Amino acid sequence: MAWKMSFEYDERHDVVTATFEDCILNNALDVARWRTEVEGHLSRYPSKVDLLINLDGLVVKYTAGRVFGRERSEVLARYTHRSFRFGGDEMTKMFVSTSGTINGAAVNVYKTRDEALAALLADRKAEAEGRPSLAGKRAG
Repeated sequence: MAWKMSFEYDERHDVVTATFEDCILNNALDVARWRTEVEGHLSRYPSKVDLLINLDGLVVKYTAGRVFGRERSEVLARYTHRSFRFGGDEMTKMFVSTSGTINGAAVNVYKTRDEALAALLADRKAEAEGRPSLAGKRAG
């Protein structure tokens, strides 16, 4: 299989879903490629988006973890309003969690897309009602 990513807009929920296939980040060069491609997709939208990220197919190896954490945080701050994740292997989820803590990026990892979408919609509702955002909290 070859490295592939896609970003699909869900008009009904006004959310973009990022899907990765065989995106294995072994080192800083892989992370730079990942960032360039993600920015290429997200920059097509006229404003910041709400993003669901399918972590299945995105593998962050230990040797790329620190760089990935920094780059991920910067990309999300620039292109997203809120982001929620689902799926993924344990190592990748660990780097998402660790980098979220270190860099102040949202963690929000859920088992399924439906759970992640429900959490995103609840966060929107909380924001609209003037309640604190849930975006910085981690779910099981």
